[in-house]
Amino acid sequence: MPTFLKSDPIYENSNTGDPKSYAYQTARTRWPKIWSSAISTVQTTIDESKLSDQDDIASKIIISKLAALINALARNAPLEPIADDGSSDIEDYNKELLSFKNLTWLAAPWLFAECYIYRLVYTFFSTSSSFWQSHDIFYTEKCQSLVASHVATIELLKRFSQILESIRSGDRHLADEQTEEALFDEMVQIALWGNATDLTLLSSLSVDEVQSRQGKKARDASREHIVVNDTDKVWALLSALKNGKCPSTGVVHIVLDNSGFELLADLVVASYVLEKKFADMVVLHGKAMPWFVSDVNARDFAWLVGSFAEGTYYPDAGRHDKAVIQKTGTYWRDLLSSKKIEYRAHPFWTTQHSFGRMPELQPELFAELAGADLIIFKGDLNYRKLTYDGYWPKTTPFSKAMGPFAEMHGGKGVRTLVLRTCKADVCVGLRAEQEEKLEDGWTRYGKYGVISYWDAKRAD
Repeated sequence: MPTFLKSDPIYENSNTGDPKSYAYQTARTRWPKIWSSAISTVQTTIDESKLSDQDDIASKIIISKLAALINALARNAPLEPIADDGSSDIEDYNKELLSFKNLTWLAAPWLFAECYIYRLVYTFFSTSSSFWQSHDIFYTEKCQSLVASHVATIELLKRFSQILESIRSGDRHLADEQTEEALFDEMVQIALWGNATDLTLLSSLSVDEVQSRQGKKARDASREHIVVNDTDKVWALLSALKNGKCPSTGVVHIVLDNSGFELLADLVVASYVLEKKFADMVVLHGKAMPWFVSDVNARDFAWLVGSFAEGTYYPDAGRHDKAVIQKTGTYWRDLLSSKKIEYRAHPFWTTQHSFGRMPELQPELFAELAGADLIIFKGDLNYRKLTYDGYWPKTTPFSKAMGPFAEMHGGKGVRTLVLRTCKADVCVGLRAEQEEKLEDGWTRYGKYGVISYWDAKRAD
């Protein structure tokens, strides 16, 4: 297959034309549903808004473009260059599109086509009237997802508040190495499974329970569904950083995935990292535009923190629950004000590029990540981009699948931790014969998770 850069590995990847791939059903079933829903969302916005004549005309054009896209998917039309909306990434999209020659919707590399379709749809709005340029067609759906997780949200915040108090009071139990490591394991699993909004995630999230047999049993049960688990390596790193046994910049980055409950879980983990002095600053990376339906952008992030701090997120919550919500929201707002947490949205995250291309295409971003103590990548899309969405043998080392991103560049390397529930075909780092014990389609349905780590700063 053609490669965009000479450094791209030669590999077979998930393709929308391959009946054996998850991409096949995604292109034929999920994409048409997403964009049909988008038309309904635009129509609802029209019905609920007082639009000017210009905005009304623009809305009809957007709907017609979305309808044409659905039709193009149904008839397997060729992919065409994306219209220029003034952003620098369009040139790269179109350059790579032309390198494939005669690419069609139902016979295209999945990673490229999926990023392309979201970027294409964004131009329907970014090139429209001023009313629509700032519109996020997925915003309401993202808000509703966290509203639907009311019970799990309150429970997580209560448990985290208890942990926070224990850390700040110098609870003697947390001075125990085994308890500290077990609590860290809990935090990692919350970040891993955070989009499940499952209360069983919280079974051990207290100092007492994390020490108990029941807490250990719950963690062991969860581990059965983690097919690659490098938690111990990450714990060893953070312990060494905290104890001054390896050089530290005091900065950890988290490249976010979904908004809603998963973002909530990520904020809890970021706060834990700060409170335990594993880092002095946590940088959260989101998307610069509406992306893959549920991905976090600046508006989602600001709305969650702001509405929690103001107590407006769950207006029907009881007095005690609302106090917990407001206290936590204010705590996060204070961390943002003090620059201990920072939100950024680099345009690279909404390109089609696998991360192995970053050292060449975005050397400044690569240098920034390499300058941190640890980069945590969340979710399936980030995993696919780390591994080029390749049909690698499942026993392929994680570092090999990452290509140049796993290597040193100019004496700089990235410590990469990825927390991902499997919802695509690609998965690497398994032990020999491990896959034989797993059911067919195990990589696709979110039942199994991956905690994979690679330290390029120490790579041979």
